[in-house]
Amino acid sequence: MRKRVLYRCALSAGALLAGVDDAARAGEPLSFSDEALARGINFTIGFNYIQYGAGLALSDLDSDGDLDVLVANGPGGSFGIYENDGTGHFIDRRAGSGMASMSVASGVAIADYDNDGDLDIFVSGWYTSSRLYRNNGGFNFTDVAVQAGIADPACPNMSPCWGDVDQDGDLDLYISVRTGTNAYTGGNLLYINNGDGTFSDEAIARGVDAGPDPTLVSTFFDFDRDGDDDLYLGTDKGSGGVWKNRMFRNDAGLFTEVTEAINAQAYVDCMGIAVGDLNFDGFYDLYLTNTVPGNKLLMFNPATHAYEDLTAGSGVGSYLISWSALFADFDNDTQLDIYVCNTRAQGSSNAPNRLYRGSQTWPLVDEAASAGVGELSDVYCAAEGDVDGDGDIDLLVGDTNGRVHLYINNSPDAATNNWVRFNVVGNQGYKNMYAVGTCVDITHDGKSQVRQVRSGTNYKSHSEYTLHFGLGSSESVDEIDLIFPGSAVRHLSNAPANQTWTLYPPSRLGDPNGNGRIDSFELYTALMSRTGAGNPITPGLEIYDMDGDFDLDNDDITLMELGIRTPSVKNLGVGP
Repeated sequence: MRKRVLYRCALSAGALLAGVDDAARAGEPLSFSDEALARGINFTIGFNYIQYGAGLALSDLDSDGDLDVLVANGPGGSFGIYENDGTGHFIDRRAGSGMASMSVASGVAIADYDNDGDLDIFVSGWYTSSRLYRNNGGFNFTDVAVQAGIADPACPNMSPCWGDVDQDGDLDLYISVRTGTNAYTGGNLLYINNGDGTFSDEAIARGVDAGPDPTLVSTFFDFDRDGDDDLYLGTDKGSGGVWKNRMFRNDAGLFTEVTEAINAQAYVDCMGIAVGDLNFDGFYDLYLTNTVPGNKLLMFNPATHAYEDLTAGSGVGSYLISWSALFADFDNDTQLDIYVCNTRAQGSSNAPNRLYRGSQTWPLVDEAASAGVGELSDVYCAAEGDVDGDGDIDLLVGDTNGRVHLYINNSPDAATNNWVRFNVVGNQGYKNMYAVGTCVDITHDGKSQVRQVRSGTNYKSHSEYTLHFGLGSSESVDEIDLIFPGSAVRHLSNAPANQTWTLYPPSRLGDPNGNGRIDSFELYTALMSRTGAGNPITPGLEIYDMDGDFDLDNDDITLMELGIRTPSVKNLGVGP
């Protein structure tokens, strides 16, 4: 029997237009400014039509708590790598990075594949060897793809993504392959992490090679909310009615195709997949990019356990040649907005990017031009994250034969609405420390939201690991359910807004030095840091909050004292 976890199902997909209060229309227009040059990022993306765009990333590459920048396919195949100085300004770290020029770089996905606590970089190659850059610290990287067995020199590789397919704590790598290009007949690749620095391709054995499908984009997410990562594939040339997008359900590390059973079979020329819960029902909806016939919005209906095509009336068809797409709450009003990258059709000079303002009232409105993010050149890739640490989401956007854009969010509503951000620590000891695959469900003032920690989240690109929730007028989060891979749950409550919190699994609580038990020094530190019942802690003290109520009082001290006598806090009755 497959594991099931119960979640709030406040709305079905078809009930989107009623039943939820709408704050999105009440505020000021969205507003961004391109500050790449002013903040130290001067990088030109080269010709990238041959591989249908090259990837980029916002990720904390030096583990100092802010987002650094990686951009592929610069002049001569160079990489751009920039360190965030903590203020949202950047220092060029290309010299000494060890990231040599790469002919025809394709997709980018970032993960701690070797479980050493820092983030490594995978870059797929288009008919050239892929790269796996092991992070040595100090913005220095070593390519270990050949030793790892994932170089793939002869593949038309597209978007990569990471997930823990078999839940052993070692992250596995899936690579979309545009099968059929130049008569290439090989399928997609699923590299299972052997835990020793090497990988084994098990795509066929686990049922996800996708045969002759020309796959452009893939993503891991838990569509059925049962505690493991399922796999959704975006297939090119589906508008002809032959190929289609495909959903594979994860069954204990093996996969079963459930595409038709859950109505996920979009016949589109799919280049991008955005995943997010638009209607607050606890299940993930899908926005799929396409060519001129229009993008698709598939909403998951928990009542039928299937997707419904609700594109008609939504206003988000775009009707251009669309590539990367992402969901983000740019104005912190709780409603997810949609950003879409576009390129021009042959003979066309008009292909603006889209920014659809989130609302429960349809059709949604494209505010890209007025917001300052309606770039008119050919754009394939984008990533999102809070670059300057001010509590709103910024955008890193690619270009073709032009400079990369860093759009800083200046939206008035983003500054006045509340927000909360969570860094999640994994629950498998010192494996999967960035908690890839973990879902976080929150409720505040009667509204529910959900996010999942994912790697390789957009077309060929990687957005931040930190989970960002807009809260609107809510000044705190009432309830938090932290659902780890395998469905282990930790429950927390009363998280103050406008802070970035670290969420720990029970096995790490009270033990900042990570020796597996709570010692007297750790207990003393907690005693000296007590806030008292009902007085919230500040970021940095979360590891001592044993009962998860965001204060540090005698109840927490008592549980820590039990931990001194019992080497594992898993025995304390405060979680899995």
